[in-house]
Amino acid sequence: MKTNKEIEVPAIHPADCPPLSTNCSDDPLMRYLKTLSYSGRAEWLKKYGDAICKYDLYGCIENSHAICSTKFEDMAREHGDNRTTGIVFYSLSWKDLEDFIKNQNLHCYSGYIAFDLEGGIAKPRRADYTQDESVYSVPLFEGIKKVHGNINTIYFTRAIVPFKEKQGIVIREGVIFKVEDAFGKHFYYDISDDPAKKDK
Repeated sequence: MKTNKEIEVPAIHPADCPPLSTNCSDDPLMRYLKTLSYSGRAEWLKKYGDAICKYDLYGCIENSHAICSTKFEDMAREHGDNRTTGIVFYSLSWKDLEDFIKNQNLHCYSGYIAFDLEGGIAKPRRADYTQDESVYSVPLFEGIKKVHGNINTIYFTRAIVPFKEKQGIVIREGVIFKVEDAFGKHFYYDISDDPAKKDK
């Protein structure tokens, strides 16, 4: 596995990296969240996350996870599962995700969703916030739907992802995904962590 110094940053091309859907740079709440550590952000969201939903900042949450396709592919190909035969995807229909959220009574930051990947299928699982695995929030999926409209399918894969921790950037395994809209266009996402966005 490469260290963080050995991971190459791909050149970004306009077609590869569309402009952000929402400008969140002037929003004071989003600016404040960027000042917090990864665990600090999670703690704040656990206590006050309803503000994200109340003030309809879903587009900003979508922005904080969005990455370019080249970044997505590079992180995926760093993982051993994806090195020899191409990127292995595990699918989940958007409807199945929405049904899971409804059945689990998840809303805003009341809980997170982890995904178990096996046999070509991604199975959602309710989870608490943790840094030990990739977990995603309901507002992210709400944001994706608000920004991109009808989504048909989500494709997950394992990847090697940079995480910002107290001791610096740490490289470890994570789960990233792309979504496919009704027109067959793909949009790419990883965990919401600033180092992973530096070459967005």
